[in-house]
Amino acid sequence: MTFEHPSEPASPPGSLADLAKQFAAEPELVQACLQGVERESPTAARLIYEAAQAALQRCPNYADLLYHAAQAAVSTGEWNAAAELLDRALRINPRYSDALVLAAKVALHAEQWDRAGAFLDTALAGGADYPDVHLLRGDVWRRTGDFARARAEYERAVRLNSNMLTARVALAALPPGDRGESHELPA
Repeated sequence: MTFEHPSEPASPPGSLADLAKQFAAEPELVQACLQGVERESPTAARLIYEAAQAALQRCPNYADLLYHAAQAAVSTGEWNAAAELLDRALRINPRYSDALVLAAKVALHAEQWDRAGAFLDTALAGGADYPDVHLLRGDVWRRTGDFARARAEYERAVRLNSNMLTARVALAALPPGDRGESHELPA
């Protein structure tokens, strides 16, 4: 006769512990749970963040989970915690594009322009040639006063996505004397 001891007590379905267990198994669930909740229910976003933190106790060195926990931290306004989580994720996987871009957004929030630019440059060098990444890089250049480089990044964003209104607006908002050479953009 064998008697099995569970490795841990069963969590009631829907409990914080149960959610943490699910997040540890599939970190993308953090993002799925956050969609639409951030603005509508700060309490729900806080619970998701707490569950993500609990999941990290199970899997403290899982870069995907650290990244998604950082998303949850941002959704609750825990910007410093997000920065720490992203630093940990990037120590594990220094080329993790999504984590680099979120780390840049967190650095932008803290007005750390050089840090944000470094994260974005690393993401771009790693192949994250996406309109939103170029838009953010343009924002960093604009905030540091390098309007010619900002223009180049905004133009790249528009070339990659001609319907990207935010990039077009950013281009139009650049100071007239610092627009640099203009390139033909898709209509």
